[in-house]
Amino acid sequence: MAARTSMTGGEAMVAALRAHGVTTLFGLPGVQLDGLFNALHGAQDWLRVVNARHEQGVAYMALGYAAATGRPGVFAVVPGPGLLNATAALSTAYTLHAPVLALVGQITSTAIGVGLGELHELPDQTGIVARLTRWNGVAMRQEEIFPLAAEAFAALAAGRGPAGLELPRDILARSGDVIPLRPAPAAPPPRPDAGAIRVAAALLSGARAPMIVVGGGAIGAGDELHRLSRLLQAPVASHLLGRGILDSRDPFAIGRTEAVALWPETDVVLAVGTRFHSPRTVWRLRPGQRVIRIDIDPVQFGRGQPPDVAIAADARAALAALVAELGALPNRPSREAALRDLKTATEARFHQTLAPQMAFLDSLRAALPEESVVVADYTQVGYIAAAAWPVAAPRRLISPGYQGTLGFSFATGLGAKVGCPTQPVVCLTGDGGFLFTANELATAAQHRIPLITVLFNDGAYGNVRRMQQDLYGGRVIASDLRNPDFMAFAAAFGVAARRADGAEALGRAVRWAMEQDGPTLIEVPVGKMPDPWALLEPSPPRG
Repeated sequence: MAARTSMTGGEAMVAALRAHGVTTLFGLPGVQLDGLFNALHGAQDWLRVVNARHEQGVAYMALGYAAATGRPGVFAVVPGPGLLNATAALSTAYTLHAPVLALVGQITSTAIGVGLGELHELPDQTGIVARLTRWNGVAMRQEEIFPLAAEAFAALAAGRGPAGLELPRDILARSGDVIPLRPAPAAPPPRPDAGAIRVAAALLSGARAPMIVVGGGAIGAGDELHRLSRLLQAPVASHLLGRGILDSRDPFAIGRTEAVALWPETDVVLAVGTRFHSPRTVWRLRPGQRVIRIDIDPVQFGRGQPPDVAIAADARAALAALVAELGALPNRPSREAALRDLKTATEARFHQTLAPQMAFLDSLRAALPEESVVVADYTQVGYIAAAAWPVAAPRRLISPGYQGTLGFSFATGLGAKVGCPTQPVVCLTGDGGFLFTANELATAAQHRIPLITVLFNDGAYGNVRRMQQDLYGGRVIASDLRNPDFMAFAAAFGVAARRADGAEALGRAVRWAMEQDGPTLIEVPVGKMPDPWALLEPSPPRG
């Protein structure tokens, strides 16, 4: 056992971060965190501290770091308004099951829950943290910091989402004896039940037209997924978090548009690491359609109609077990040519129906190397990128998932770039969403973070304005925007900027941006774009 050592709570927290391999922290200082930041000052030889201009900025940066790398993204904010400013990013991390650790300051430990009106006090701050994380704790003594940190990092490693650790002001500042604990070995993921695997394999082997649906819980199981899809001749449908688990150039990798076209003939569905939301609530399961679900979180099985077979296990282990069980399956007629034709037809529909958006994406794809990371905001081109951007590997397309967090992408992109310094990282945003966190241009310039930001400017919350025009008789309200001169705005922060008129000019501007050694902003003036939703959220034909 390690010897007891006298440390402040702040020093203990920093030592725990080091023990768990953390090398970057995004944070804003404040009086309740003085003990932590004083300790961080002495750790600058191994720990990079990225400060920002708003708590939502540091929280989104931690999210981007975690989503792009799979490693814990850590941020620190003061209690009360600091936490509340970070909650949109924390809720997005919850949505994405991203390994984000929120270090949240607290008021003096003896005043928690008393209601004295301490600076930054919230009624039941711990309750707020608990509802936006999948693990939370409060360190009420210095010696609790190491074991609580170990629990937090173990929860992150389990792949279920963010964790929150509250650190009272007096505990961070006071010295006490602590035992510096080494990280515990990661708990092995749950193994699949052999009986459930046999039942699932029997269903799949008897299927005429099986389909595999994957989400972010299948990241890391790409090889097994590829083998299983070929054994079964089953297409692999993915959306948002699942994209890139199977290279999108693979003929068996399909999107929602193709999946809906195939849904009426699909008799057995294998859902892996996904909420399975659209198939359950939009496409609808029909009588006789059988469902097998694999998820590390068994809570998912109780949401909606229960599956025919539920396998609570790590996706990679469960898929490997299915491959082994199905190893003697006779060769099936190949579906490759039919799936290629379906994907080609879908791509043609996207280009025909959404020509302006697709022209920009095609230009970006031609300019960017394959390993680039794209962070797509809730903006016109970003919507299409979530479905049509070619993704060769996981973590190369980051979206806000079902949270749909408008304005998340710029600060999230900064964190992704910090985590992926050798890969180009591109933020796709609109003039509406960009100004949610545009103040972080100061952070990009201060810390020399070479994120490429592509800003599509239509002078509006474009999707809302189009809906008001097309669906509500032109009753436009609160969707038109007054914007700054974005070239001058970027220059004021010392950020290189360029305007690109049209798709071809965008490609040239991105190549220019990759040659710069700091952050860049590319403004793309655009007008009203075609409505994408019939393609992006399709429903199968009735009957």
